[in-house]
Amino acid sequence: MYLLVMYDISDDKRRRQVEKLLSTYGKRVNYSVFEVEINSVDYGVLLRKLKKESSAKLDHIRIYFLDKIVLTRSFVLHTNAEVFNHEPLYI
Repeated sequence: MYLLVMYDISDDKRRRQVEKLLSTYGKRVNYSVFEVEINSVDYGVLLRKLKKESSAKLDHIRIYFLDKIVLTRSFVLHTNAEVFNHEPLYI
């Protein structure tokens, strides 16, 4: 499955922990945005780790599932990278 993970975390320590965690699962495409290709088992692990590393009251983490239609219509404007940087772009 393909995910787009975005976060807004004000605490530097928690933000670095979340950044480090997400970088092991995906590719940073913006300061607080990661593209993640992941299977369902690893998704469960990632979700548990994100809950552990962040504060439900202070932090904002949003996860979007990207389906076949979204991926086939997605593109990058003004950069040398592709969406998810490999083929195929759909599930």
